[in-house]
Amino acid sequence: MERPLHVYAYVEAPFDLVTRLLADDASEILQHATDDAAEQAGTLSRTLRVDVGGFSVSREVTIEVGEFEPREVTRSVVPLRWHASTGRLLFPSLAADLEVSSVSFDPPLTQLTLDGSYEPPLGLIGAGADRMLLHRLAEATVHRFVHDVADQLRRYVDAIPEDERY
Repeated sequence: MERPLHVYAYVEAPFDLVTRLLADDASEILQHATDDAAEQAGTLSRTLRVDVGGFSVSREVTIEVGEFEPREVTRSVVPLRWHASTGRLLFPSLAADLEVSSVSFDPPLTQLTLDGSYEPPLGLIGAGADRMLLHRLAEATVHRFVHDVADQLRRYVDAIPEDERY
């Protein structure tokens, strides 16, 4: 039973600039956003940590970053897959696209959307736990990741002189 996930965030920057940054090196931007282990051939490592119901939950995950794909004039995609670095059978894996799309040109606004799905582990037991709690945990984890990526892109944009952003 796959469970869908859909999370978005905004970057106050021109679409062309955001896509250029991701096309140049999506893995580096995502690595800086995840602020953990070193990059290894398109694979990132990150400790995902979220607080749910007063409990802090964390897990080291491996994130595989696909090739940047321009899809339309104002839309591009970076395919992602992630899974637990250890104990893979006990934790869900995620397959998703990180989509970049233009919202407006003036003022410039770009939307990042993670659209994907995950399969709860452990069959019926995992599906039951997913309905009770794990789906909220998965949503919170993905929400934090997408917002971390948006924050990192903002830092990259801010480092570019304003007259060179367009």
